[in-house]
Amino acid sequence: MNTPPLNHLICTDIDTFWADKLRPVTNQGDVKLFVHEYLPLLGVDYDRSIAKAISQLQLINTAEVQPLVSEFITLANLICNEHDADTHLELWRQLAKIAGYDKGIDKIDVNLSSRSNTVKYIKVLLSDNCLRLWPVHNIAYKIVNLAAHYDIAESDRPLYEIWDLATEIETMSLAEIEKSGKCDEMIRLSKNLG
Repeated sequence: MNTPPLNHLICTDIDTFWADKLRPVTNQGDVKLFVHEYLPLLGVDYDRSIAKAISQLQLINTAEVQPLVSEFITLANLICNEHDADTHLELWRQLAKIAGYDKGIDKIDVNLSSRSNTVKYIKVLLSDNCLRLWPVHNIAYKIVNLAAHYDIAESDRPLYEIWDLATEIETMSLAEIEKSGKCDEMIRLSKNLG
């Protein structure tokens, strides 16, 4: 199967993001810190998306951290494949315990059926913190996917414009995104959402 060249560029951009993000992860403390970055987003962002981010640890090949990395990857894969809500929550608690995350995991569900929740979600996704945690393509995809949960009306200009920009960004290479300024525009618009 031939993949269009743009898809190769996007895949390369995403791979580069994760390689750069994981480069400083060299010991068990770094691995736990990597996991800690994502756990506060449970109940705010989709937990399977968070589990997939944690699964990126598989790219680390430092022998010293392999047992811990394997534990996190195993739990992240179980989370992605589990459909029972109680078991799902318990798996997250196990993962948090291994990471030494002591804030407690009580909520993993995300409700995006109202405008206010959708706005909060977009603001979180376009915050400096989240822009460090996921490739911009993934963030754009999450914003585009909002339409499956909340009907973004064209008359709701700021929200619709963010969604529309995200539909463009998710199909652009990182160089094109930076050159176009569309991500910066999306961030600017999100700051004025209310």
